[in-house]
Amino acid sequence: MNQAINPEGWIIGKTATGLNHLNWGIKAGNHVYVAGMLSTDPIDGSIVGEGDIEVQTRRVLDSIKVVLESAGSSMDHAVMNQIFLRNLDDYHKFNEIYVSYFPALLPARFCVKLEMVRPEFLVEIATTAVIPD
Repeated sequence: MNQAINPEGWIIGKTATGLNHLNWGIKAGNHVYVAGMLSTDPIDGSIVGEGDIEVQTRRVLDSIKVVLESAGSSMDHAVMNQIFLRNLDDYHKFNEIYVSYFPALLPARFCVKLEMVRPEFLVEIATTAVIPD
């Protein structure tokens, strides 16, 4: 049976996107699927690091880390990241921070340029991870 993963205190409702965020993640068997994370504060929904790819990247990855840990997994068990960048010129700055969050093994990934739901957002990442026995 699938289980919603919503860290305690994190909003489930209107966010900075203006859309309802239904669940931050879903635990299914020994996998966890983290929703596409944007650079919002998960407590109040405000945008973090407007215009700064480095701040936004850290915010997104820190949020993913919390969801994974809430599901019994970790960044070390991430197997796939789907990465969306507003501007591919940000790729190198993004990547410098990204690799530091996965010191054991870099997950498989793809990265595409995408117009975000709001122009303030520079990066979005969705993650799949395993939950160790």
